[in-house]
Amino acid sequence: MKVAFLGACCVLFAAAGCGSSSSSNAASDGSAPTTSVQTPTNAADPTHAEINTRWLLMFGQGGDKSTPPQKLYSVFAREQTDDEAKIAPELVAESSCSMGLPESSRHTDHGKPIAEKARILLDEVDAGHDSLVAVLTTAGRVSLAVFPGGGGTCTRPEDDGVIAGAESYGDSVTFYGMVDDQVRSVDVITGGQTHRAKLNQNGFSVALPSSAAEHLDKLVLHRADGSKAEIPLG
Repeated sequence: MKVAFLGACCVLFAAAGCGSSSSSNAASDGSAPTTSVQTPTNAADPTHAEINTRWLLMFGQGGDKSTPPQKLYSVFAREQTDDEAKIAPELVAESSCSMGLPESSRHTDHGKPIAEKARILLDEVDAGHDSLVAVLTTAGRVSLAVFPGGGGTCTRPEDDGVIAGAESYGDSVTFYGMVDDQVRSVDVITGGQTHRAKLNQNGFSVALPSSAAEHLDKLVLHRADGSKAEIPLG
């Protein structure tokens, strides 16, 4: 997996504080070398303004193989829960897969997010008590987001089944993503230190000190057959 920002739209959910701003320099292939997201300063309580600042990084450029996400991730094969059905309309409406594509983008269609395929992968993934959620689209892309207070992306999984990103919240950074059904555990290596991620329903996440964002080394996937894959992050 090449380390770059995903060639996909990143969006901050409106629930995080509407009026968020973002900046990106889109290349002709639709990639976004730089994407930052910042919510408005909390003028009513300036002492808590810092915790309202977020940034979002996505790693990789999306795969080009034809394996559809529903075959990589069994979470999309199970029945939707009542909690997932309840938030599905908001997930679909705010999904980055629902955003328009720039004229320069090489991607012609993200497809439409499928409400019945909205899934909650993990709860309590950051200091804001957000959940990691995913929605499958009709074009075989995945909308992955930290919901309701974080950012998200619309992308095709890497050829090895990985979607990975990192997002800050206050003085911590959450590294998160999705892996295929063959992965049994995920380690995030930062500054030579190993951090075991929570793994559930194809989703993984680990909360790290904000300083760790500058020292993301690699992602280590431990597979069911005993093999492991090491994916450089920096």
